[in-house]
Amino acid sequence: MSEIITSEDGMRYLFLALVALNIAVFGYYSFLRKPTESQSVSQARAALVHPVTATNVSSELPPMIGTKK
Repeated sequence: MSEIITSEDGMRYLFLALVALNIAVFGYYSFLRKPTESQSVSQARAALVHPVTATNVSSELPPMIGTKK
């Protein structure tokens, strides 16, 4: 009635345990853990969020080809 675990079965269980551990660690670092922002990241994010001023330079463009200004 009792079965003997062979080395092949042991390797199979070890492999499955490592796969399960890999899935658990990947899920933790991908979805559950929220990284803390450093000061440089906060400054870069603030620079990206603020709008960029743009100047209308259409009056300085040369006329379209075939038209006179």
